[in-house]
Amino acid sequence: MAQARGDELKLSAGGRSSAMPHKNNPILAELLVTLARFNATQVGAMHQALVHEQERSGAAWVLEWMVLPQMAEVSMRSLAAARELLSKIEALGA
Repeated sequence: MAQARGDELKLSAGGRSSAMPHKNNPILAELLVTLARFNATQVGAMHQALVHEQERSGAAWVLEWMVLPQMAEVSMRSLAAARELLSKIEALGA
């Protein structure tokens, strides 16, 4: 919304540009996309953890607990970034 048209959304602050000092980059929005993509890649590993040989696979259980903490941390960071981003919205256009 901050990139498509200039009047849809205005942020009070963001990342600065060395080449264009007047530009306000939506760094937090980009961070949210990056974190979402990271968690999306972890879903494949979680799907592999669903495969249990003979109903109780130690490898699958360990894999799940290797991936799940990272996914939880990324989710927490995403929530913090989203909260910060929402606090920086100055105006919503029509």
